[in-house]
Amino acid sequence: MPYRNVIEKDQPFHVISRAVEERKIFADLADCYRFIFQLHAANIGSPRPNTSRIDVAKVAQSLLHGERVANDFIAQEHSPLVHILDFCLNVTHYHLHILPNAPNNMPLFIKKLNGNFAKYFNLKHGRTGALFSSRYKSVPIETDFQSDAVSRYVSITNPLDMHQPGWRENGLLDQGKALEFLQNYQFSSFPDKIGIRKAGILAPAEILERYGVKDYPNFVKDFLQQKLVMPNI
Repeated sequence: MPYRNVIEKDQPFHVISRAVEERKIFADLADCYRFIFQLHAANIGSPRPNTSRIDVAKVAQSLLHGERVANDFIAQEHSPLVHILDFCLNVTHYHLHILPNAPNNMPLFIKKLNGNFAKYFNLKHGRTGALFSSRYKSVPIETDFQSDAVSRYVSITNPLDMHQPGWRENGLLDQGKALEFLQNYQFSSFPDKIGIRKAGILAPAEILERYGVKDYPNFVKDFLQQKLVMPNI
């Protein structure tokens, strides 16, 4: 899908941004927490200076659990650039299902997010140069059916790649263990979709309901059952 300079209001997008050289940018817990922190900071403003790694981890955990975050850590400079509907960190890349709040907000948001995280990651790991591929991939979502498919892809399919590599080709081995992993993997929106968490980085409830999958528990159950390995008879 070619990059578009003008983005329609109320047009959701599926965004994928990959690290260069398939670098494992989300293999370390601290780096995952930093990205969650940057995700919120890029959306509403900028990080405060001199924020320690310990503070960032605590703030990220608070954000993931819907707790209030003090202004000492993030300077709010504007209203949210985008509404985040789904998210997932997947070792070498991330997925977002987002709704821009104004024309051209999405490119600004991704530029801030990737730029700030790259500065942190390069400094921590002693590297230089680009961290993310120069052009992220963005796909406009035109229908409710497509929106449901993107939500499933971001919040269910991609986390399962970390639970059981190769499951897409070979099928899931255990539905119960797959569901348990999805519920416990904190760096995706699945726990929020299933109703066991209310992450503060996600869109307000009314937006999530408007663009959300109806009857999510059965939606998940049906999908996992379809992907199970068929027993030999």
